Amino acid sequence: MFNELTLNIEAQLAKGSDFAIAQVVDRMAPSSGKVGDKALILESGEMIGWVGGGCVRGIVIKEALDVIRTKRYRRVRISPEGGSRETATYKEYVMSCQSKGTVEILIEPMIAQPEIIIAGKSNIARKLAALAVAADFRVSVLAIDADSQMFPGVHKVYDKIDFTHFNNLSNTYIIVSTRGENDDLAVKKALETQAGYVGFVASTKKAADLRTTLSNEGLSDDDIARLKSPVGLDINAKLASEVAISILAEVIDDFRNGRESAKTHKQQAPSEAAIPAEPTAGDTFAEEYYINPVCQVPVSRKNPKHIIEYKGELVYFCCDGCKVSFEKNPGQYIK
Repeated sequence: MFNELTLNIEAQLAKGSDFAIAQVVDRMAPSSGKVGDKALILESGEMIGWVGGGCVRGIVIKEALDVIRTKRYRRVRISPEGGSRETATYKEYVMSCQSKGTVEILIEPMIAQPEIIIAGKSNIARKLAALAVAADFRVSVLAIDADSQMFPGVHKVYDKIDFTHFNNLSNTYIIVSTRGENDDLAVKKALETQAGYVGFVASTKKAADLRTTLSNEGLSDDDIARLKSPVGLDINAKLASEVAISILAEVIDDFRNGRESAKTHKQQAPSEAAIPAEPTAGDTFAEEYYINPVCQVPVSRKNPKHIIEYKGELVYFCCDGCKVSFEKNPGQYIK
């Protein structure tokens, strides 16, 4: 199992996917999950590995999706007595399975490092490339007449601004620092990609003029609104190196703190409220999982503990306890 998990982790990292790792860190018999058991949870809700069955599995999937979304670890305790204590990194649940064991699980996010694409060969562009490489980002540069000697250490240098070189820009930050060399064309090409973060190095006035130009050229208001300019945190930067530091700091802050502007370049993992009880077209998570109306955790439609029919609807349960509670008063759980 460990080798299988290792191979799956390597595969997800190679694809640049976000996922979570759950590990049992404490337990009291007779829980089926043992200390050291591990599982991988993908953004789709698929679990690879083992940390426990029944309600434990559903709870871990639910919490793991939120861990991926918030990029913050969480410790989950599932016990017969339950509890109401909850913080940003800790949560308690009732063990509704009849085994009545106790298990504590640590869920950690594994977030793929984003790529930075720099368009332009200005002094700021070169300083930013060097800093980003030193910060372990994968960096590519697009600039007319640019070469690897101008940008040492970067992953790839292309001698023209053409984003078709990249297959997937869903986890990418584009910074345009062309300094007057076809600024509008470079920014327009960047905004035509799926990158959620496009920054343009310019003054406030120049940025406003560029937005007007892009609008006159037919770019939609929604696309223009994606442009961040001026770009970089306000640290009163004066030198090119200081401006580069402010830009990289904003990229890191945007990526690590999970602000809404950073979330536009990735499809958010579904929260509890966002997961429908019945599947919708193309929603593979909802197709496979059903929200248990008693404990509100996902239950695999393929492998539930119990299925009963209530008013023409199939209701899936993760454990005996939830089924018994539902049968006592169905109207309490399904309106």
